[in-house]
Amino acid sequence: MALADPSAQYGSPDGGKGKGKEEQRSYLRVRITGLERNRKDLLIRFDASTNLPNFRTGMYRNMQRSYVEFQKFAEQAQLTSPQTIIPALPLASTSATTDEEDDRLVRIALQRWLTRICDDPALMQDEELRSFIESDFGYSPTPPITARRSTSAASAVPLAFTAAISKVVRRGPLDEDDELASARGALDKLETTWGGAAAAINNLGKARRAHALANQEVGAKLINLSTVESDYNLAAAERKAGRALEVVAGVAGAQTASENIVLSDSLGYQALNARAAKDALLQRTQLLEDAQTSSKSSITKRRNVERLKGSSRIDPAKVDDAIGEMEDAEALEQQLTRQLAAISTNLHLSLRQHSRNAHEDVALALLENARLTVGFHKHILKELEAVRPDLAKVSGSAEAAVGVRGTPAGAAVRNSAASSGMSASISQPHMTPSRPYDSPSAPAVRQPQQHVSPPPPTMGTSQSMFLPPPQSGSSFRPPPPNQPQRQEATPDPLGGQMAQSMVLPPGHRPGAAQGGRNQGRRLDERQAAKLLSGGF
Repeated sequence: MALADPSAQYGSPDGGKGKGKEEQRSYLRVRITGLERNRKDLLIRFDASTNLPNFRTGMYRNMQRSYVEFQKFAEQAQLTSPQTIIPALPLASTSATTDEEDDRLVRIALQRWLTRICDDPALMQDEELRSFIESDFGYSPTPPITARRSTSAASAVPLAFTAAISKVVRRGPLDEDDELASARGALDKLETTWGGAAAAINNLGKARRAHALANQEVGAKLINLSTVESDYNLAAAERKAGRALEVVAGVAGAQTASENIVLSDSLGYQALNARAAKDALLQRTQLLEDAQTSSKSSITKRRNVERLKGSSRIDPAKVDDAIGEMEDAEALEQQLTRQLAAISTNLHLSLRQHSRNAHEDVALALLENARLTVGFHKHILKELEAVRPDLAKVSGSAEAAVGVRGTPAGAAVRNSAASSGMSASISQPHMTPSRPYDSPSAPAVRQPQQHVSPPPPTMGTSQSMFLPPPQSGSSFRPPPPNQPQRQEATPDPLGGQMAQSMVLPPGHRPGAAQGGRNQGRRLDERQAAKLLSGGF
């Protein structure tokens, strides 16, 4: 297995020759041109261009590979290139609700995967990648003889007991590379965490769908109730509120589908990606065990030669065989040691690149989900704001009915006020809001309703949480100075006035000059993701 020099792969500082190397830098570009689905598999069409000398030509057009062949190449690349981390192959389907959207998302994911594969300096020179692109009649790899079976996929269940024992009894050689050893444990935890987060988002989607169905049912019942309502304003409010609830239910369904695509699929892929990185580190651990075993074998062979030298009877044939076995063991030990050193050096660089890619993907998913969630909430707020005028009409008609009609309850209140010894100057403007106030001696004659009726009698209760604050008519006059001032009702958050924020300071009115929210500068998701992932 040939391993390239890490300094030559990832670049090194060179005086004034950087420009010439930039012009002659090797490249391999693959662009997916289309997807075709049949009953059994997914067919991917792509074009490729390169200037690498080991390729037959520099341009390949309309190449075809099935998704199964992509899977075979990903597995083969893990075996033939243990010095780098192969990203996990994206799944052939997503949580999209339509076939067109599903194909679009799969194409984007496969294009990103191929781009990262071709940008890897260790994989760019790999013969398996060249064979995968150049094969004219399909791709059928031959696994190497020394290929080991992965312990994280098929053999994870049979070796569960062995893994549990290994946590108690230490087995295998001691890894002196602390960074790779700690990364293996961190990736194991990340795989479980990402998978649990994806499952939690799926459960959240199920709960949101059930809530949307309940809203839709309530909306349908409100619309049916509006058909038998005698009051015109109340019927209109019920009908509009029912339709708003149905729209809110539809928005909730769209938000669930969006979260499944953006968050659940992205986090589920990161779980697969963490498993792929962990498999690469486990493959290095297996090579470390082989190097330790070869070192022990070399020491044993050397001791046998020393024992033969000290014996009284020396058999030349046995001495030659012992020396040959010792030389073979030492050569194997040196080869595995060099290979392990090169793999460890490359894995350090590949692990950092894997971490940057993972953080950038997660940051982009979170930014996209936040942008879509804000859009959904704005739509819901717009629908609920449209119901406000109808509810205001209902509350206004109720106030007018209470103020204009001489209800028995109002008469009882007036009789109670008179019997308690309250003066007419205090009780009359406060308890008889059905007529405008002209003077304390004005006759108690019912006036016709003009414009907006005065507020209803308070009856000593607080302002409603749902009705807007009472508004006085144009002919209303303030009480005389000798009369106590009536306390203003607390502004209602749903009555058209803005409630005080828990975060902003008192008196702060964002966007008051423009009549709305201040427009901030547009956020670049890709740049923000790179800034978030730059510290890792």
